[in-house]
Amino acid sequence: MRRAALTAVLSGTLALMPAALAGAAESVVATAGFQFLPPEVVVDSGGSLTYANVDAAGHNVVATETGPDGAPLFSSGNPAGIGVYDVAGVEDLAPRESPYPFICTLHPQMKGNLRVLEQSVPAPGPPSGDSVPLPVATVPTPSSLTVHEGSLYVASYGTGTVFELAIGAAGTLGAPQPYSDAFSSPLGVEFAPDGTMFVADSHPSTRPGRTTDGRVWAVAPDGSKSIVIDELPNGRHNTNGMAAHGDRLYIANGNSTDDGLGGGDPEEPLSGTLISVPLAARDLTPASPEIVVEATGMRNLYDVAFRPGTDEAWIPTNGPDPFDPYGEDLLHKADVTGDAPDFGFPGCIYAAPPNEPLFKQNPNTVGVFDCDPNHVAPEQLLGLHVSANGLEFGPDDAFWGGDLFIAEFGNFFGDRPVGHQVVRVPIEPDGSSGPPQTFLPGAAPLDLTFGPDGMYVGDFATGQIQLVRGL
Repeated sequence: MRRAALTAVLSGTLALMPAALAGAAESVVATAGFQFLPPEVVVDSGGSLTYANVDAAGHNVVATETGPDGAPLFSSGNPAGIGVYDVAGVEDLAPRESPYPFICTLHPQMKGNLRVLEQSVPAPGPPSGDSVPLPVATVPTPSSLTVHEGSLYVASYGTGTVFELAIGAAGTLGAPQPYSDAFSSPLGVEFAPDGTMFVADSHPSTRPGRTTDGRVWAVAPDGSKSIVIDELPNGRHNTNGMAAHGDRLYIANGNSTDDGLGGGDPEEPLSGTLISVPLAARDLTPASPEIVVEATGMRNLYDVAFRPGTDEAWIPTNGPDPFDPYGEDLLHKADVTGDAPDFGFPGCIYAAPPNEPLFKQNPNTVGVFDCDPNHVAPEQLLGLHVSANGLEFGPDDAFWGGDLFIAEFGNFFGDRPVGHQVVRVPIEPDGSSGPPQTFLPGAAPLDLTFGPDGMYVGDFATGQIQLVRGL
């Protein structure tokens, strides 16, 4: 990976997928944050297993049991860095009730289990069971997805490339083809109606006292690049997802620190804000008058989506980690035709009921960023450490219901896995929302989007692009 650590990019959150969510369709095991994802993987008798490492550190997958020759029953070989590898020997394993344990030989505290079944069990899907996710492509470290004029475009964080995948019959995808490359660490991709592609990127800063800056590129249909805006304040978090709405581009710019004061470069006025710029704007800086601040008081806002037919911008944010049970990830709603709401961070942090009060003063910012009790409350609480990231509204039909879907990447730490799923937030006809519901388990989903045949989900750990077809 081009940047130091996932914790600096994705708010320090990624978790193990619970073993109960693993299905026989899961034939990929990944390592991220010095953990196996999922911790228990299932294959059919005679099937194969692929190993994907997205850690900068080298890892491998090696059985703890040996065969008659004294060699491990299966192995991916010597510890290796970022990449995808075959696990040799899995196809020869006999089905049995007990799992086959494995470790990383370089980091033996990393442990996992492999179950070999005589017959497949269904892959995990939506709670109704009406549709099953189908892997339709693989792109390394997919960080952002969008559909434009018959193709799926996927930003690959690790390779610095945006790939184009042609959408075929029933939502199938063609082979990934590089569309634009040489980005530093792309975390957002969006199209304007005229075919201009915007890419949110972060790069080493040349400004004194800053580590990284955010930049948005415009890539014309002929492939030529220009800069929309640069020098957005980055640090702990980055310049992330975007949405084209009307004649403006809306940009989610994460905050610089962990808690408002420490853990990253100092906060600046555009830290933790949703901003907008004209679609045709170029060569802007934070001081440019064309910039409009649409919402403030957020931590790591990863994406933005507009409810169809409205000017409502819906924004997921990642809460700070060290204040359990406070620090909930939050879902915000802002009408961009009105005054910019202040959602309270870094002064205010949230906890879910039955904790009282619902929000309180951030103890690390007393006297610097005080919690204004009149801040705008979130639309929904999403959970502690779930790492709520990409989101989009589904079609307004019988299956998707016009509801909002959010990719939850998960957490890297602790002994209780959270996140690692796509959740569904019910949206009522009047625009009000209900609590999030588990929709699709996954390893590390980072973004999602809708095409003509259903929802595409990009899993950052495995590289799989899955399609969930609506019925």
